[in-house]
Amino acid sequence: MKKYLILFFFIQSVCNAQTDSVMSGVYKYTKPVGKMDGISSKPLYEGKTLDFEWMQLNVNLILSTDLVKQQVPQNEEHLLILKAGIFHIQLGKEVYTLRPGSVAVMMPGEKYAISCDYPGEYFTMKYRGATAKETDPRFKKSFVKVYDSISYKPNNKGGGRRDYFEQPTVMQKRFEMHVTTLKEGLWSHDPHTHRAEEIIVVINGETEMLIGDKTYPGKMGDVFFAKSNVLHGIRNAGLVPCMYFAIQFE
Repeated sequence: MKKYLILFFFIQSVCNAQTDSVMSGVYKYTKPVGKMDGISSKPLYEGKTLDFEWMQLNVNLILSTDLVKQQVPQNEEHLLILKAGIFHIQLGKEVYTLRPGSVAVMMPGEKYAISCDYPGEYFTMKYRGATAKETDPRFKKSFVKVYDSISYKPNNKGGGRRDYFEQPTVMQKRFEMHVTTLKEGLWSHDPHTHRAEEIIVVINGETEMLIGDKTYPGKMGDVFFAKSNVLHGIRNAGLVPCMYFAIQFE
């Protein structure tokens, strides 16, 4: 009887650990219910990853034309990905006017404010991880990347990419982000694996992504997640070019 009890608690512990993990696959975009003069949020996923003790990806809807004050907790970093609307973000003494495709990376404890001229939608990736080894103060400051200021680099496949950044942060030893434009019918590259976990956020078009031994379809706003060293690759499954964010972190 004692052996059965030990086995029961072991299985229960394993199940709980799996429940806490962000699993590879596709997370379908769901628009949150709007809250007047404020921000409403809906999580697409939440849990542990290889390098983060906790991570949450939210879809946010903002209806306020006045700046809404925000503060990142001291033990978190936040990545904001603007999806729809014309945004204004106040960061320090600067106020940035941003259109979809722009992003902001907020360091622990950062105070900022956000508003939108029209109903705005954006993603927030929140995470807690170990302190990175990099001590250069340049990499410990919040920053904004403006979509229109990022150069487009065409490739020989009829598509191209925009490189946003690749650097350490307070909680990551490497954080990399780019936008790929992929011609219809093509794979971005052969299915492959790597140490870093990866998030794909579909900006527009029809896509499908091989993750492990399964293929998942994804449309605008859908999010793919590939765990560390899991085979993956993305293909444009539509009839026109598609675009997507690719985010790697470790």
